[in-house]
Amino acid sequence: MTARPPVWLLDIDGVVNAITKKPDRNVWPLPTWIRTQAHGSGVDWPVWTARPVLDFIRRVHDTGAAEVRWHTTWQHEATNYATAVDLPDFPVLPCPEYADHQKAGGARPIGAVWWKLAAAERVVRDEGRSLLWTDDDADHELRRADRVEDRLREIAPVLIVCPRENLGLTRKHLRQIAKFLDVEIIDTP
Repeated sequence: MTARPPVWLLDIDGVVNAITKKPDRNVWPLPTWIRTQAHGSGVDWPVWTARPVLDFIRRVHDTGAAEVRWHTTWQHEATNYATAVDLPDFPVLPCPEYADHQKAGGARPIGAVWWKLAAAERVVRDEGRSLLWTDDDADHELRRADRVEDRLREIAPVLIVCPRENLGLTRKHLRQIAKFLDVEIIDTP
């Protein structure tokens, strides 16, 4: 029986969509940045996405190196982002905790677990899958969860990558991910 590939939980804003008015050309050359917009929650959102990041994600998906799932506040409107940047329509990770998050107006009661963490834990614990999780809020949010990475790594290999929201994924991040997934990274501009 062959092992199932890792699950890549992929956030949009701050990860593949750099939250900035002007992309950092020190991260990716200016001609590689794509400027577009994607519709979500009744709004057309500005998008800055680097082509090398999209190409890498697409290659990981196409080769089966990981099963990519959206894990984002965009929820099912992630398909609109995917269409805008020409990515496959990845499934959205089921996350009933998101509804509770929305009911609370985005606020979290003291001591409550981040809504994204519960779903990530299910991937490792219930599915028994290795986990790659890219989210710009992970460092901040997981500081509140005592030793969560260590607990997850006791079950399966885990890599959590937390880019700066104004930069998104960088070359360094792609190298980390490639090493974790054991895929070749094509040199990017």
